[in-house]
Amino acid sequence: MTNPVDLLARRFAEVSGCARVYGIGSNLDSARYRAILAECVRASPELVQGHVIGEHGDRAVLCLSTTTVDGRPVSAPARAVAEDLQRRPALIRAGIGRTRYGPAGAVLSMLRKALGLVDGVEEVSVPYGDVWRGLPLAFTGGMAVPCLPPLTRFERLRLDSAASSLRDAYTRMPTLPERISS
Repeated sequence: MTNPVDLLARRFAEVSGCARVYGIGSNLDSARYRAILAECVRASPELVQGHVIGEHGDRAVLCLSTTTVDGRPVSAPARAVAEDLQRRPALIRAGIGRTRYGPAGAVLSMLRKALGLVDGVEEVSVPYGDVWRGLPLAFTGGMAVPCLPPLTRFERLRLDSAASSLRDAYTRMPTLPERISS
């Protein structure tokens, strides 16, 4: 099932006319992925470099082929990591019923880069081709450029599947009523 965060970011951008709208679902997934992987290999999360792209939902794409720990390729149980990533939101809801810091931290980190206060990479949902999907963006001086890592054939197929799912879900979204002027 497609999580609505990617779809709503797109809808907000279209309705508002704002040129710089970013959905943070892939950012949250990437942070969770790095934390899970750090636990698996018993390393500090700061040493893990890796992305989750595509959609914030069932078709999230783990970029295992380009993930590193302390600059070295990592061998991780892909299925176990993916399943843990899928279970994480339910565990959060069952535990405290909400996230405490993840979304706020993602927004803050994103704002610092979008405003040009710091440079770096953030995984966010943006228009790419004919659909909005989560991609890493490299920010330099507030300017963003997609920096999709090299993907294996399997990862590319998963990214295409996520795009198709997002495209289909967006076409099924209810339309908004015309704006009512006061």
